[in-house]
Formats: sequence, structure tokens, C-alpha cells
Amino acid sequence: MKELDLSLDVLKTKGLVICDMDGLLLDTEALSYKSFVRCSADFNLPVNADLFAELTGRSGPEHRQIFSRYLGERGLDFDLRWKQIYACYLDKDVPVKKNAKKILSVLSQEGYRLALATSSHSEKAREQLMRADLFRYFSLIKGGDEVASAKPAPDIYLAVMAEQGVIGAHSLILEDSNHGVRAGLAAGGHVIQIPDMLPASPEFLPHPRYLLKDSLAEVIDLFV
Repeated sequence: MKELDLSLDVLKTKGLVICDMDGLLLDTEALSYKSFVRCSADFNLPVNADLFAELTGRSGPEHRQIFSRYLGERGLDFDLRWKQIYACYLDKDVPVKKNAKKILSVLSQEGYRLALATSSHSEKAREQLMRADLFRYFSLIKGGDEVASAKPAPDIYLAVMAEQGVIGAHSLILEDSNHGVRAGLAAGGHVIQIPDMLPASPEFLPHPRYLLKDSLAEVIDLFV
């Protein structure tokens, strides 16, 4: 693959492309932030950008721990209300990121296997992907509720690789969040990061298995 030490032939014949969901394929991080802002107002709290950044890319159980650290006894109530507001927005529409369907279609037509690894609950992820007409592209969908430790731990990516019978060196991971990148690199995969709301951490730039791109369109160009 251009700019990564991973052959497209090896990726196609022995490997796997693993996608994150929120912020990469679905434009749900923007909804999450909108919900966070509204919830902060409901609790008469200023919008804490550092808190939101720490939450991004992590799973529900970790959210509760983080909220407890920042907000103490109010943390659980804030978490529940934030997710209620978010769910209401999603009930109306599941927003798809620009070029998300195109990249999945291109990869599928070219013969690459596709799996999805998300910090979201697996059943919610399947429901959202079906509503967004993206479910059909994936041979496996694994949620954060199916592993012991969520991103930035490598568990979910290691689990997907094991179930699909591939090794990290033959895996390409597409991520938007820094927590997700840490998880993918720790699992031994090659990672392309397309940042969403938060900028990419400069710590990844020297890594030989890391590539930073501005958009999914730029990632598509690697395969055509």
C-alpha cells in the first residue's frame, strides 16, 4: 500500500480491513457533542472540552468512571441524561459521513474483507448500520460490550483479528479517534487515521504503521 508497509495483494489475500464506526463512518460524534453541550446546560455546567475529549472513542463503562472523576456523585446522572439526549437525536436520523458508503463499496468490489470494531454496544451498532444501509458490507461486527477492556486497550481489535483468522501485520485499521489509533497500533495493525472532531495526536507520526489522512476520499485514492 502506498505510504504504508503493507502490500495491497497481501491485504486482499491474507488480511482484513477493520473500520471504526462513530466519527469514521457515521457522523455521530457531532451529535454526541451537541448532546453533551445540551446536557451541560441542563446541569448548569460549563462545556468541558477536556472531559469530552477524554470520553471520545471510549465505551459506556469507561464513560461512567470518567464522569465520576470529573463530576463526582453527579457523574452518573449526567451520563444517563447525555445518552438520553443522544438517543433522541439518533431516533430521528443516523447521519453518514461523506464518502463512507463509497469507501465500503470500493473495498467490497475490489475483494477486501471488511469487519467493524466499535466502542458502541454491538446491538446498537448493528441497528444504526442497518438504518444507514452499511450493515451489508461487513463480515463481522464487534462492539465494546463483547470485550473485557475497550479502546484504547487493543482487546477489540485483537478479538476481531482472531475471529477472522488474521494477524496484525496483515490488518488495516481505519480510525478517527486517538484512543482508537492507540488500540489499533497496540494490536499490531496498520492504522490510517482520519480525524473527526478532535485533532490527531502528533505522538503517532513517527510510527511506521501509522498514516494520517484528511478525508475518506484520500483513503479511497490509496486503493484505486
